[in-house]
Amino acid sequence: MRVRIVSISLVVAVILAALIPASVGAQSSGVETSVSVTDVISGSPLVDKHFTTDLQVSIANSGTLGVGIMGVELWVSFDPAIVDVYDFDGNGANGTQVEIKNDFFDGSLLVVANEVFGETPSIPHPPECDTQACIHVAVSHVGGSGPVTDKTGSVAAITWVGLATGSPDIGIPVVGTGSPPGSVLSDGDGQFIPIDSVSVPDVAVTDVGAIGGVVLRQGTGTDHSGVEVVAVAVGGGMATEATTESDGSFELQVPLGGTYTVNASYPGYLNVHRDSVEVGSEDVDIGSTRLLGGDVNADNCINILDIVSIIADFGEDGLDPSDPEDINEDGTVNILDLTIAAGNFSLCGPTAWVP
Repeated sequence: MRVRIVSISLVVAVILAALIPASVGAQSSGVETSVSVTDVISGSPLVDKHFTTDLQVSIANSGTLGVGIMGVELWVSFDPAIVDVYDFDGNGANGTQVEIKNDFFDGSLLVVANEVFGETPSIPHPPECDTQACIHVAVSHVGGSGPVTDKTGSVAAITWVGLATGSPDIGIPVVGTGSPPGSVLSDGDGQFIPIDSVSVPDVAVTDVGAIGGVVLRQGTGTDHSGVEVVAVAVGGGMATEATTESDGSFELQVPLGGTYTVNASYPGYLNVHRDSVEVGSEDVDIGSTRLLGGDVNADNCINILDIVSIIADFGEDGLDPSDPEDINEDGTVNILDLTIAAGNFSLCGPTAWVP
């Protein structure tokens, strides 16, 4: 993990941040603020894999519209033995950086700090950063609507890399009266706005397991590629997705120890699924299945609407493979496509995972 060299602008930002708590303003009643690292929004917390969380700020004004957030300085601590931070801009010369997002503010962003410290920072910092790694972000804006009220939005996206199994112990150090530096919100007058609550995700990095199998498309000759296969963890959340190779094979990389529902889909075909796939301590092969064709209008049922669409394009040739009326993708809508749909008439998906 790289440590960014502190710039002059960052020193200025640190000085300003140190001054803000010195003039602690009493927060008006009816104002609630929070800072959070969200649950995983993409990827999965697996060893040697990437997963992403957002860093969000929220302010709710219950009739007290005079209090608004004009700037934020946020620290996020984590265990560097379990996770690392992926360098968003890929420029090693400026250290490891996260992705800054213009979601909470609505003007042109002023980014005065965007860095990851893998060891004790040389600038004023929360005590958590003496024993853990820390992300440091400081952002304001110009040309927008001014101090932000009644809004929840992201100021950064953090892409993590799993290094070892365990909890990354993510934390958000917060400034209090007389406290050392930490996360702080500021209004348009440079007054300190207390952070009422913080939240971090309950995630654990696990080893990688695999779900394998084969999905064939009815009526297709030798190329069964492009079928989308998704594993959804029981209890919610997408674990991972993959597409089939030309022989219909696929491999889904998922966290070990979970139970999943596997879904497969392709335009012009009914979805198919497999319930309760347990991935314990080793990889699982769920065998082969076949997608049934004829769902031209993608409502996951084959009925008169699909038949009418095929008849309307009957005889058309030179079609793009993505045209759903050409079910078997031979470039022509003909009797082969019509008989596939007719043979599956009245069926609806998702169908069971059977050969």
